[in-house]
Amino acid sequence: MDVIMKRVEDLVEYDGNARRNDAGVAKVAESIREFGFLNPITIDANNVIISGHTRLKAARQLGLEEVPCIVQNLSEEDAKLARIIDNKSHEYSTWDVGKLHQELAGIGMDFKTTFFTPNRDRKFFTDNKFLIFGNNELPITEEEYARLKAVYDDYINRNKTYLGFVMFLTGGEEG
Repeated sequence: MDVIMKRVEDLVEYDGNARRNDAGVAKVAESIREFGFLNPITIDANNVIISGHTRLKAARQLGLEEVPCIVQNLSEEDAKLARIIDNKSHEYSTWDVGKLHQELAGIGMDFKTTFFTPNRDRKFFTDNKFLIFGNNELPITEEEYARLKAVYDDYINRNKTYLGFVMFLTGGEEG
């Protein structure tokens, strides 16, 4: 498989793309600016994107004229399946929070706050003493905050992930 350079203006976004990716464009653009393209955009023979819609939008935001691409000769059915698999497969992965913190330790960049913000790391509370649920911040007392933070930290230490924390708090089976 050869990586070839294609003009941004020649690439075509797939009309049926079911993934809403606008929220990730700025973060992907920052990654491309810092490291370049870690993954080429995958296209078909007609320059229609199979995977890489967010990367293309980020390239446009950065004003790039060309981007690396891989051409795949897939049937229409296989191209649709590849789009879904590419977008869906990451949802089955989780983070080992302990290892993630080890990897982030000592990194002098501001990527910690750029890439690991609420809704990606499922942050539940802030140092300003608010409990976060989606876009809602609920005020909590100092004592409530301290108790919740201790329970959360203990949960992370035992389970090496935040997944299941809310179920654990509400008396579910995780924990």
